[in-house]
Amino acid sequence: MKKLIVFLSSVVLLGLVGGAIYVTGAIFDAGRTQQIVPYFFQPNNMSDQRPGTPLTAAEIGDSGFLNMLVRRYVAEYFYAVPDPENIASRMRPASVLYRMSAPAVFDEWAQTQAPVIQKLADDRSMRIAHVIDDVYRPQDGQYWVVNYELVTWTTPNDFSVVPTVSRGTMYMKIEYAPTMRQMVDIDKLHDYLERGGDPAAVFQFTVTEIQGL
Repeated sequence: MKKLIVFLSSVVLLGLVGGAIYVTGAIFDAGRTQQIVPYFFQPNNMSDQRPGTPLTAAEIGDSGFLNMLVRRYVAEYFYAVPDPENIASRMRPASVLYRMSAPAVFDEWAQTQAPVIQKLADDRSMRIAHVIDDVYRPQDGQYWVVNYELVTWTTPNDFSVVPTVSRGTMYMKIEYAPTMRQMVDIDKLHDYLERGGDPAAVFQFTVTEIQGL
């Protein structure tokens, strides 16, 4: 009698195990019918920060190019890193800021902003700059209105120190055409870009005057 009970219990247990395997398999098969749709965050239109196909020039538009060039200019105008040699390279005639500025504007930057940046670098501070919103020019106005923000970390390697944030407005006169610079040897231009030159410098974009600083 005991052997019969053990035998029947074994059969029931075997049936339960088989049922569990069947249910597990059914769940697995149901999972295989699901579809996964991938989405990519595209934080920038440029190819180095975008996993998809970069936007075309027509999709970006003339105003889009202008905004990107102004943003690049403002960043170059104000940023500081804890490297005293950085400002020396930015003051050379081949620098991006030099290429994007009229001589008088670059000289003014060298006399006013460059010493501030040098002091920040000597103090091992870091500062970033970015444009807050799209630039615009009032109707019949001569100056583009550029609202910017500066974020400065005065103490290196100490995340408990809150950075200093300040905002300001620049009024820029800009000569801009949505094409590359004319009268430039295409081979030299190609070599410049291949060496890591900043693409912003090859556009017909020149800041001829800055007010408001």
